[in-house]
Order: sequence, then C-alpha cells, then structure tokens
Amino acid sequence: MASPSNINNSKIARLLFIDELRGMAICMMVVFHFCYDLNYFHYTQFNILESSFWTTWRTVIVAWFVFISGVSISFAPNNHTHFIKRITKLFLSAVTISIVTYFLFGNRFIYFGVIHFFLIATMVTYPIRENKKSLAMLGTLILLISNTCQLSVMNPNYLNWIGLNSLKPATEDYAPLFPWLGLYFIGVASAPFLNHKKSLKIKALSVLGQHSLMIYLIHQPVLFLLFSLASTH
Repeated sequence: MASPSNINNSKIARLLFIDELRGMAICMMVVFHFCYDLNYFHYTQFNILESSFWTTWRTVIVAWFVFISGVSISFAPNNHTHFIKRITKLFLSAVTISIVTYFLFGNRFIYFGVIHFFLIATMVTYPIRENKKSLAMLGTLILLISNTCQLSVMNPNYLNWIGLNSLKPATEDYAPLFPWLGLYFIGVASAPFLNHKKSLKIKALSVLGQHSLMIYLIHQPVLFLLFSLASTH
C-alpha cells in the first residue's frame, strides 16, 4: 500500500507535468503573438490571417490549451470556494478583454475568445467532471457535429459563439463552443491516463504554466506597448 507521502509526491509530479505542458503552450502563444505584432506594426509581411501555416499554428496552440485545461479541471479541488474564485477571475478577465479590444479594434473586438470559452467550459464541466465516459462520448459527438454541420442561420454575431456558423466572424480572437468544448471534454476524460506521468523537471515551464492566465492577459499589452514605443523612434 502506498504511503501518504508517496501519494502526495505522485500528485505533485502529475500537477507539475500538467503545468509544464501548459507552460509549453504559453511559450508558443507568446512567440505567435510576437510574430503577429511584427506584422501588425509592418516590420514583416506575414499573411497571418489567411496563411495555412499561421492559422494551423494558432489552432495547435488553442487545441493544446483547451485539452490541458480539460485535464486540469479534472484534478481541481472539490471545493466550491475554489470554483467561485476561478469563475470570478475568468469572468473579470473576459469582460476586460472585450472592453479593451473594443477600444483597440472597434468592430473586430473580442466577444468570444479563448478566455470567454474557458469561462463557459468551466461552468458547464465542473459539476459533471467525474463522468469521464459520458464526457468522452459527448466530446467526440461535438467534434463530429462541428466537422459536418455549418449553418448560415447561425451566422449572426449573437449566435456564432456556439460555433455552427458557416462564415467565420470578423474578430481578433474566436473560440466557440463547437468544436472546442468537445476537445475540452476529451481532456477531462483523458485525465486518468496522465495520472502517473512524471514531471519533466523544467521549472521555468512549470512556473509559466502556474501563471498562465496572468501571462495570457498581460503579454500582448506589453508587446503592443514595446512595439508602439519602437515605432515612434
């Protein structure tokens, strides 16, 4: 029988491994946004919005974040206070992003981006996260529907947060429920398979992963400010 200290060490190693994976996604995201800003400030001429390389890179980053976040919520404390704090942080972050991007980008402001998605996904998933088999099946179904069902009736802005629209909306970030909720559910269902994964022992990655929300919120404003200052000289 495993001793409490062994169980504790195993749990810490597992959580560090997840933080490290999230840290890798953070690094990829910062590099992507750095390249985006190079383009935005006309230092380069990447076709970021349409090039298959750049759109695929963004999709990989979002998929990585979504899957790992699904895994993470499966290991979150069974504590209502923790849940409420998490929801509050995500809600305030989502509102802040929408307001700031409205003033920066006008009609292309972010009204349902990655953080908005995580807010809804967390609220929906937290109460049912123990139903791993059901979530795996539902997640797979959502992915299948997303690949086969695009409807023009879902194109209005007040509906396209669902993700079944046939036209991509004009917005700086877009992470609808379909297909991403499917991948999130699969992440939750996959958590038991990561139970015995050992830490990579890369502290920098785990630190980045532990502060992913803060880094997500501040890195782009910081990059924008630096590029703006550089452009004035």
